[in-house]
Amino acid sequence: MINWKLLAAAILLSAGVCPGAGPAADLFISPAGSDDWSGRLAEPNSDQTDGPFASLDRARREVRLLKKEKRGAITVLIREGRYQLNETVVFGLADSGSEGAPITYAAYPGEKPLFTSGVKIDDWKLVERPLPYLPAVAEGKVYEAEIEGTFKTLYDRDGLLPRARSKGFIPPRDGSKTRLHCPPGLLRNWANVKDMEVVVRPHHAWILNILPVDRIEPGNDVVHTAVNATYAMKSLHFLKTTESCWLENVLSELDEPGEWVVHSEEKKLYFWPREQTEVYAPRLTEFIRLEGEIHDERPQDLPVSHLIFEGLTFTQGERYTVNAADAGLQHDWDFLDKGNALFRLRGAEDCVVRDCHFLESGSGAIRIDLHGQRNRIEGNHIEQMGGAGILLAGYGPGTKDSNKQNLIENNHVHHVGRIYWHSPGIMVWQSGENRIANNLVHHTPYTGIIVSGCMTRFFSKGGRELGRTLRKEEIGQLPKDYGIEDVRPFLHSYDNLIEYNEIHHAMEKMGDGNAFYIRGAGAGNVFRRNYVHHLVAPMIMQCGIRTDGGQRDTTFAENIIYKCTSQGIMMKLNTRVENNFIIDVIAPPRGYYLALREGPLTGGSIKRNVFYSSSREAVFIDERGRAEGPPTEDRRGRLHARSQDADTDYNIYFNAADPQMGEAMLRRQRAKGIDQHSRAADPLFVDLDKEDFRFQSDSPAHALGIVPIDREQIGLRERASDE
Repeated sequence: MINWKLLAAAILLSAGVCPGAGPAADLFISPAGSDDWSGRLAEPNSDQTDGPFASLDRARREVRLLKKEKRGAITVLIREGRYQLNETVVFGLADSGSEGAPITYAAYPGEKPLFTSGVKIDDWKLVERPLPYLPAVAEGKVYEAEIEGTFKTLYDRDGLLPRARSKGFIPPRDGSKTRLHCPPGLLRNWANVKDMEVVVRPHHAWILNILPVDRIEPGNDVVHTAVNATYAMKSLHFLKTTESCWLENVLSELDEPGEWVVHSEEKKLYFWPREQTEVYAPRLTEFIRLEGEIHDERPQDLPVSHLIFEGLTFTQGERYTVNAADAGLQHDWDFLDKGNALFRLRGAEDCVVRDCHFLESGSGAIRIDLHGQRNRIEGNHIEQMGGAGILLAGYGPGTKDSNKQNLIENNHVHHVGRIYWHSPGIMVWQSGENRIANNLVHHTPYTGIIVSGCMTRFFSKGGRELGRTLRKEEIGQLPKDYGIEDVRPFLHSYDNLIEYNEIHHAMEKMGDGNAFYIRGAGAGNVFRRNYVHHLVAPMIMQCGIRTDGGQRDTTFAENIIYKCTSQGIMMKLNTRVENNFIIDVIAPPRGYYLALREGPLTGGSIKRNVFYSSSREAVFIDERGRAEGPPTEDRRGRLHARSQDADTDYNIYFNAADPQMGEAMLRRQRAKGIDQHSRAADPLFVDLDKEDFRFQSDSPAHALGIVPIDREQIGLRERASDE
């Protein structure tokens, strides 16, 4: 963080200026400024002939000139106020700083400059003529305004305004990826069909698609979409009674205050205000982009470097849309090289985004794309976003491995995924050797933090999900019966350290997800000293920390999982589960503390963990298949996972409501030749009700070598003062 006093003193002394007139900088920006001025003054002078610049882009261009005449660091201070962005501000190679002379764009001390693409909509008129299909409840309450173009989000002073949407429904018949069957009577001959969208959870509980409508057949109750859904549009595969679809931007559903509809051919916006207030429509999805020279076909990119952005606020950005040519990451949770974040680093090294605020916007907050190394995303507050919080997305599977060694630290991420429910707080895809630490992620519809790459079977598949991300010329011809060792060199999400993060109240809307999730990644990823608590939504198939199908060489160590629905940890193959505290799993419908789901567990470990339940309803380790003889196979032909195939010992199993449960568990385990040193005894936490998970001095955990976990080191940390 910038030490403003030292910086100001150094600049003033070098310039021969007496301190005392406020913070010093090389350039200033202010809403009261002018791009025709010099930018050298923090405020307009008395006769309004000189003063700060008015725009970030003008300051960027001036910095290029300043670099030619000045050695050393350059600082641009930005005064408080509202800055309207009509075009993305792009920082290229010529805008870079250097190792000893970074270039900083920062908020003026104590002030909060705000960047927005929201354009105020004026000239509202009450609609007095009949509107086709407008509900009777809305008559006399809807206003209209002339617009140019179209937009997918709209804001008032309270934030995101909801588009008019139909009631949710379950498809009465199975459809395809482009055909949705609707309930009888829902579809009308609307005039703005091309502006409408289908919102659907297609068959699986882990994804939500928003798809443009191509055409409708009211007589057949069918909607045809212009872009494929991720999966076929039919009822959810294990949430059969969950309403999974609806239509948006539909005039016949404009029936509540705050709702709106766009009719682009008429150049009209129809709106039922929730109160008389200012309304803004966004122009941009990306606000700032650091754009290096990306050489997709060559090994070497030329990155932008040594730029610092600090203390800025970004709001009112547009929602991204899925296009026919998009290349999806795993399950289309996001997309390769897509401009769908307010702040995007696309080809950048040693750059910093610090203490910025991202809020009330339709897409994501921050992306590091393709080439991104040693960048620092730290101390940011990200909230009320339509998409993801932070995404690191390198090149697709191949030999080009240039997204790595970034630091994602001390960020507060919450209430993301408000439009695209599946969007995680933080996602790492095809990016390695990063440190993801001390972040607080909470209130997400789906997963908190994801580490992902490409599942083995997708190396021989096409299609939008993962298939289009493959760099096939670099991969070459794989053996006919290829396996994980054949594709491991192309998986770049390796050796990531995910530690000291806190996640709570994830999984609030969707199913089959987790607080922490990893699949399709390389080796050496470590999740340690994280705290997951209060995943309390009554969803099925979710857990605190999970390895998914085929994932190998992962470590879960010294994590605390407390009061989470369904499952504590899901373990597959050679995952190492060591020194974790899994406490009070909320049992219905699947109360598993440790779920073993894919074998063999050879090379894995279940050691020095504490399994603690306050309720009689608990299953400490759930495993499938027979206990004796060779492991059996599941219906997919995968071997069942069994605790005796891992290094399993030195654990504590204790049920405070029924101490005999731990004893019975231990007898079963020892009959299989494992858990010979484990105990069925109270671990003696200092104060479970106050979430103090330290051990009392006479705890049996000490003798077993179980390491205490200091929860005070987890989550957001106080930053050093500027003083």
